[in-house]
Amino acid sequence: MVLFALNTFAYGQNSPSERPSEEKEFRSLDEQVQGLKEEVIKINREMLLLQEKLLFPSSSQISVFISLKSSSKFSLDAIELKLDNRPIQKYIYTFRELEALHKRGVHRLYTGNLAVGKHQLVVTISGRTSGNNTYSRRAAFALEKAIGPKLVELRVISSNGGQPTIKIKEW
Repeated sequence: MVLFALNTFAYGQNSPSERPSEEKEFRSLDEQVQGLKEEVIKINREMLLLQEKLLFPSSSQISVFISLKSSSKFSLDAIELKLDNRPIQKYIYTFRELEALHKRGVHRLYTGNLAVGKHQLVVTISGRTSGNNTYSRRAAFALEKAIGPKLVELRVISSNGGQPTIKIKEW
């Protein structure tokens, strides 16, 4: 029995003096892993920015945003965008997204490429007004794209729970 205990101690377990060095190695390894994770996150962020620059160069880029200015009785359910009679985006809003829009948030609906020249943007919104009445509203806007990025904000405006209107602001 004594022989078994000595054998286990000699071969099966590390001496107490070796344990702190193992803990230091584990801490060092953990710090290295954390450092690698941070580097991967940084590289991923840089890759996404590079991807956006390559896919949507600023000379041909267009971004469409939406904002709400409405009474609390107004609810936007969905939006559809067409550019030059070609569907580019359909979006259905969640409750949290609507809360953010009602708190003066802005949602980027679309980012893409657009050639220089005149274009037509058609916006269709659907939702509910006070009294749970459904509505659907369509508006068409003429856009002129020059060299450089084009930013377009669609403002859905409603007061007292009435039918909303869609206004456009270009930058």
